[in-house]
Amino acid sequence: MSTEPSPAIVRDHMHELLGGYRTTQMLYVVAKLGLADQLSSGPKSPAELASTTQTQEQALFRLLRSLASIGVFAEREDGRFELTPLAATLRSGVEASLRPFALSYGEAWWWDGFRELLHSVKTGQPGFRRAHGVDLFEYLNQHPDDASTFNANMSAATQEEAQAVVEAYDFSRTNLLVDVGGGLGTFARAVLSRHPRARAIVFDQPSVVAGGDAVIAASGLAGRLEFVGGSFFAQVPDGADTYSLKDILHDWDDDQCIRILGTVRKGMRRPSRLLVIERVIPRGNEPFPGKMVDITMLVMTGGQERTAEEYGRLLRRAGLTIVRIVPTDSGSSVIEAVVG
Repeated sequence: MSTEPSPAIVRDHMHELLGGYRTTQMLYVVAKLGLADQLSSGPKSPAELASTTQTQEQALFRLLRSLASIGVFAEREDGRFELTPLAATLRSGVEASLRPFALSYGEAWWWDGFRELLHSVKTGQPGFRRAHGVDLFEYLNQHPDDASTFNANMSAATQEEAQAVVEAYDFSRTNLLVDVGGGLGTFARAVLSRHPRARAIVFDQPSVVAGGDAVIAASGLAGRLEFVGGSFFAQVPDGADTYSLKDILHDWDDDQCIRILGTVRKGMRRPSRLLVIERVIPRGNEPFPGKMVDITMLVMTGGQERTAEEYGRLLRRAGLTIVRIVPTDSGSSVIEAVVG
């Protein structure tokens, strides 16, 4: 007996895929209005929610009804709506919240980049640059509100991955970690919380690390955590035993990656090690999150996700050698490399 799905099922599946744009925007509106937060205290009617969110009741009901049909929220017999496990992931201020992702993916500046996917496929160049006239990071420097949304997205992504990385990779040999491009230190703090004798320097653009003092005060890591501003194309703090580049190299093409790796290599002293934390693309046709993130890199930055072989070639060009690759439960892997 054939196990192939019927043509009708195949068409229905394709219809669902084609309608993905609706789902993204509906979830964006949920995140923007804080609807999951509104329902965290219990079920509410569309009228109650419309009043608190200053929306039109019937339109809001239609949104909630549509989302309930795919498991985001549930409509009760009394007409009120309640959280489901899916909807609960869009609450703010909770561990592993996906609200920052919903807020980013629904914004016009993000969508405008993906509107130029065809241009990216034809040319290999970022659609974002074609849409906005500047590269992503230059755009974010010019638009602080959008940068805040983007940085929240990146912090949320790091929170998801950081715990998985520190559980999979042994940092017990680390005395001083330099997290290059480490934002506001989410990853570095995860390492320090697991290894109380370690210290860390978070190195990023001056505009990013300007908020470092508040992070240190809130985390109680004075004396163990430091923020330093600069460019990883120019120089990084030297003399550490461990360097990390988490979700950095996938933002850039090979030539720019070589520049970044070369800068880090200059700061390394034997037996320093570099940890490249990225989604290593496996062989085969099986689903893997990095394959979709790769399209985001194509459109947004001109970078890419890479296979183990591609990372090996990249690191060798920068005078570094892979020692091992440690997979984690997050989909990212820790690529450990040394000089030589």
